[in-house]
Formats: sequence, C-alpha cells, structure tokens
Amino acid sequence: MIDTRLFRKAMNYIAARKGEFTLFALFLPDDGLGSWRGWDLVVSAPWLKRDDLESRGEVIDLMAKSIGRRSFRQLSRVVVLRDDPTVRSLLVPPVEDEDRTLQNVELFGLQFEKVIILRAKRPERKKRAAKALQPVGAGSSRGRG
Repeated sequence: MIDTRLFRKAMNYIAARKGEFTLFALFLPDDGLGSWRGWDLVVSAPWLKRDDLESRGEVIDLMAKSIGRRSFRQLSRVVVLRDDPTVRSLLVPPVEDEDRTLQNVELFGLQFEKVIILRAKRPERKKRAAKALQPVGAGSSRGRG
C-alpha cells in the first residue's frame, strides 16, 4: 500500500512554496499490472500552466526536496492536468484534510483500480491588499509650474 502521509507532506511542502493545488491524487490504473506498474500522481494547480516536461519537473524537484527521491519508487509517472470537467467533477465534495478513496472507477476515459484523493478543492483566492488612498494634491508636484 502507498504511504499517503508521505505524499500529503510533499503536497503541503509544495503548497507552502508555490500555492495550493486544486487536485492532488494518487491513481492506480486497472491495466492488469496493478501494483507492479505503480501509481500515477495526478496534480492540478493554477500555478502549473500545462502538462509538459517543465511543469512535471518542477513538481518532481519540489517533491524530492520534501520527501526524497526514494519515495518515487512507488510512482510510475506524474501527470499535470488543466482545469477541465473531469477535474471539476472530483472537487465535489471538496477534500482537504483527509483522504477520499474511490474503487474501480473510470475517469479521464481510463479505468482505475483505486484512486486516493488527498486534495480536491479550489484554492482560496488571495485578497489583494487595498491601496492606500492619498488626498487630492498629495501627489507629485510635476507639471505645476
């Protein structure tokens, strides 16, 4: 069985440095190979722009800093998803502080033996700091002859 505490630690480490994830989940494909193949780490976040080598590399590097490269032995790959209808369907009900496990489910057009969702929630939008208002005439004196 995969150690979800280890991956939750990595998720929290990365979120503290880059921003919250929309989705952070472990997927075990139902392809007949089961645990021999390994788990897929599937992530989605506003700060991850696309599923490319650079985005996956960024996630892997940050995970390695938090939990070490040996922890990757349980993973077969890292997948970065854009915000799409399937990702949005996993956000209801939201998952944040506990794991949600799905068994024998079809998602993204693929069959999975098991899915463990560590986070499925839209990140909170950061409130912008209000700009301080300045009284009229308090600005620069340029252009005042």
